[in-house]
Parts: sequence; structure tokens; C-alpha cells
Amino acid sequence: CICYHFDETNSHAKKRGFMRAKKQLFNLIAVMMLFCSCTLVTDLISTAQSEFDQGVVLFNSGKYQEAVVKFLKATEMDPNFGRAYLYLGRSYINLKNWRQALDPLRTAYRLIPSDTKGEVLSILVDALFAVGLDAFKAGDFLSAIGSLKEILGLQPTSAKARSELVNVLVGYGSSLLSGGNVTQAIGEYTEAVKLMPTSFDALFGLARAFFR
Repeated sequence: CICYHFDETNSHAKKRGFMRAKKQLFNLIAVMMLFCSCTLVTDLISTAQSEFDQGVVLFNSGKYQEAVVKFLKATEMDPNFGRAYLYLGRSYINLKNWRQALDPLRTAYRLIPSDTKGEVLSILVDALFAVGLDAFKAGDFLSAIGSLKEILGLQPTSAKARSELVNVLVGYGSSLLSGGNVTQAIGEYTEAVKLMPTSFDALFGLARAFFR
């Protein structure tokens, strides 16, 4: 009986020792996984920063198409890299790809801290003006109206955006009136008059539409 009791006690001690070792091994594996995860994130961010830095060098050298590739890669590696989106938009602008510049600039405006949003806003508004006015010249009134309304959403007091929007609405109203769409023309002229009650073109266009 004494021998049996000794063997049983020894067995329990071995089990406890095994469980302690197992728990320590588990904790060690967990710590190693956490360390590897943190290292991976750090490497990912530093790689995105490296791509961005290379892109800035290319951008400053006037190699905008090559810079685009680097900034795109940086944003893919770190989707929250605000300045990479900003420089991507600026690169597209220098390549005269105004429409392509809009989405990265919008993202940059959303991500960049409040104290530096002014810089991004100015560039975004310039791009929206370019897109809107190009669309107006091409007769794409709806795209032009959308771009100019977006500017007014960002800068409600912009006299230039308001004036250009009135011009586009008047042009659209005239086009609709020429095509016989009198009711919709009245709607566009009415909106133009609300934006700028002293606009002769808007008032005269509305009067012509009502006369028709």
C-alpha cells in the first residue's frame, strides 16, 4: 500500500509538472506570435514609407508617371497613408489627369489631420474646377454641375464656384429649351436664379422658358 501511494503521488507530480510546462510553452508561443505580428506591421509601414519617399524624389524630379507607381504602391501597403494619397493626386494633376486626381485627393482630405487639411482642400478644389469646366466645354452639363456643387459643399462661400455653377445651369437650361424640354429647363433656370438672383442670363432664360 505504501509503494502504491508513493507511485500515485509521483504520477500526480509528473502530471502537474507536465501541465506547467505545457502552459509555459503555450505562453511562449503566444508571445512569439504577437512579436512576429508586430514586426510584420512595422515592416509593412516602413515599406510603405520607403515607397512614398522614393515617390517624392521622383515627383520633385518631374518624373510624375514613375512617381504615380510608387505612391500607388504606398497606398496599397498602407491604406491610411494620407500624404501618399495627396502626392498621388498631385502627380495626376501634373500629368493633366484631373479626373484621376479626384479620388486620391478626396481620400487624402478625409485622412489628413485637421491642421493640414487646408493644403489638401485647395488642391482638391482646383482639381474639381478643372474637371467641371472641362466637362462644361465638352457639353457634359451633369458632370460639370456635380463638380461645382461638390466645391460649394466644401467651400459654401466660394463666389467663383457659385458664379460658374450659375453659368453651367444657364447653359444646361438653354440646351434643354432648344431640345423642347421646357419643364426641365424651367427647373435649371430656377435653380440658377436662386443661387444668383441678380444674374441677367438666369432671369432672361427663365422668362424665355415660361414664355415657351
